[in-house]
Amino acid sequence: MAAVKTEDLAARLVDEAGRILSAEGAAALSLRRLAAATGTSTMAVYTRFGDKQGLLAAMYRAGFERLGAAMSVAVDGVEDPLSALAELGLAYRRAALANPHLYDLMFGRPVAAFEPDPDAKQVAESAYRPLVDAVRRCMDSGAMVVGDAERVASYLWAVTHGMVSLDLAGQLRGDAAARDAAYTDALVFSSLPFLP
Repeated sequence: MAAVKTEDLAARLVDEAGRILSAEGAAALSLRRLAAATGTSTMAVYTRFGDKQGLLAAMYRAGFERLGAAMSVAVDGVEDPLSALAELGLAYRRAALANPHLYDLMFGRPVAAFEPDPDAKQVAESAYRPLVDAVRRCMDSGAMVVGDAERVASYLWAVTHGMVSLDLAGQLRGDAAARDAAYTDALVFSSLPFLP
């Protein structure tokens, strides 16, 4: 029971810190401010994160852990390689839209002094590897032209990331259905050069 409460508190602190960072910028984010915003003791926040860099690292890791979990669940039991690849793309967007307050820290530089530590970078890499594996699986099955899976995955990720970034920035036109359709079109169009 105590472990669940600790995990809940950690998630709540990470999410609130992300909201402060995305709404008010890096200067507004401090461990004391976070403690006040969540009704938690300052000591509990300092004990958990140590300092602001520790908090930012936890936010970064949490964002990628959530992304990795969403992508893993999306392809669980999906047999067709192209369908699995498409599900990864859809899961990426769902995870980003569910965690917009962490997305900029994951892929941008809202805090110039923040540099993810090696463990955090490994979590990020682990969230990316399923895409490379899915592309390789498509190539191995003949669903995609055989080539460099890393390069193709990088291209597909760039399209996915670009569309999600535009969506989060409010740059995609139309209502939710139109934005969904635009994203799906981008997934389809980006894969066409690699189909046999």
